Amino acid sequence: MPCKSCIKNPVISRRYSGEVLCKKCFFRSFEKNAIKELRSQINQLVSNSNINIKKIGIGLSGGKDSTVALSILNLYCKERETEILGLSVDEGIENYRSESLDCAKFACDDLNISLEIFSYKQLIGMSLGELLVTKPPEASPCSPCGILRRRSLNQMARSANVDCMVLGHNLDDFSQTILMNHSRGDVSRMNRMAPHKYVQRGFIPRLLPLRRLPEQEVYLYALLKGMRFHDGDCPYAGKAQRNFFRKLILELENKQPGTRHSLVNGMEKIRENAPPPIELTSCPSCGEPAGGDGPCVFCREFGTFSV
Repeated sequence: MPCKSCIKNPVISRRYSGEVLCKKCFFRSFEKNAIKELRSQINQLVSNSNINIKKIGIGLSGGKDSTVALSILNLYCKERETEILGLSVDEGIENYRSESLDCAKFACDDLNISLEIFSYKQLIGMSLGELLVTKPPEASPCSPCGILRRRSLNQMARSANVDCMVLGHNLDDFSQTILMNHSRGDVSRMNRMAPHKYVQRGFIPRLLPLRRLPEQEVYLYALLKGMRFHDGDCPYAGKAQRNFFRKLILELENKQPGTRHSLVNGMEKIRENAPPPIELTSCPSCGEPAGGDGPCVFCREFGTFSV
């Protein structure tokens, strides 16, 4: 079957929409959808918080998602006087992170964008591997790693005076997170999820331009564009709870195309009818943003390791 728009040979068939697209039409559709999503998120943030966005940070791992997100952000900022700053976190994972950071550096150099790197050693005085030996987690290593990564990114972004931060989460990532929160009955967490619609004191709002684009399409876009990216999995990823929900989402999408988009749309309806998220407080231990009156989750988990 030829491309739906121009009858050229197709490179993708979208089961969720019925579209069949050639390379050129796929590029145009992908970029249009991502930039539209980014513009909508920025406009909502600006409208709700009355801020002027002049500098946008982007979390870069060097993988396909963040590399593609950087490309989309660069397209968006080309016609605007908006500065882009790359932000990378070095967990200190042997035989993994150094290779991906090389790809992040290459992507930034290629677009003449500055890149800042912050390590777990700077944050808690040890790498992730050393932490897992010193304080073995009760479940997956992904939980403590996520806490450290979020703290690292927020500190970097705030220190660099960025107005908001872009992350490369794709539709699969996003729909998995929604389903995980549903399974816990955690509606309040869904209201706090990125993309953030409000600016909170001490916390840099995060935007997700790829959240409606499937992982397969992000991967295809990166390959067809000839992008250099790190294609390996984190050695700890096999222990993540998310893997169960990843398989479940894929099964649902295979049997009923469009399930992932429906989860996103359903979550947005919940958020539309929900009040603004509760104002963040300051952690009594470190002064960083916290979700309650007590210590923040970082201090509860890693207070004794802080440097």
